[in-house]
Amino acid sequence: MTALGWSRDVPVDGLALRQATPADARDLAALMAEPDVEHWWHQAWEEDRWADYISGLVQDPNSLPLTLADDGRAVGYVEVYKVATDTLGEHVAHGPADLGMHLALGELARGRGLGARLIRSVLDAAPGILDGCGRLVAEPDARNTRSHRAFEAAGFTAVGTVQLPDKTALLVAAEPGPAGQEAVSPHDANEGALL
Repeated sequence: MTALGWSRDVPVDGLALRQATPADARDLAALMAEPDVEHWWHQAWEEDRWADYISGLVQDPNSLPLTLADDGRAVGYVEVYKVATDTLGEHVAHGPADLGMHLALGELARGRGLGARLIRSVLDAAPGILDGCGRLVAEPDARNTRSHRAFEAAGFTAVGTVQLPDKTALLVAAEPGPAGQEAVSPHDANEGALL
């Protein structure tokens, strides 16, 4: 079984997308307690629980926790996972190298198009996270239109809805480019340029 990997920090608009560690628990607890984030995530946990959760994800070969850091402080959070080993894999057709992602942006990081650029950065990094990654999917809540717009702006296409145990989700998907190259969305191919 190939573990998900992360080899380097990725710059995103002057911030750093990096692998999360239990030391991020305090910032993640504050981020997840923000009302708009808690509304969608339902993970407004105490710092100790976040430290344990991140520690578990770091040890899990099928998961990769990432933080978007501003001068060392986590202002965003991304979980990348193998669809085949996630609950989502029980509800949608998937390939063995399909990855999924969850995304949360705090108040300090919202309102400037950063979500789409962060999503695009994860898409571009996907072949390095899992060799042979053929598709990156996400399943934002069907009511979360802000998230839908960010995924669309990052080159994802809506492929349907799926009923998950905790929500009705819009399933969105995009194909990453080869390792070391940016992904090309269907919109970009029509326009003849990368975002």
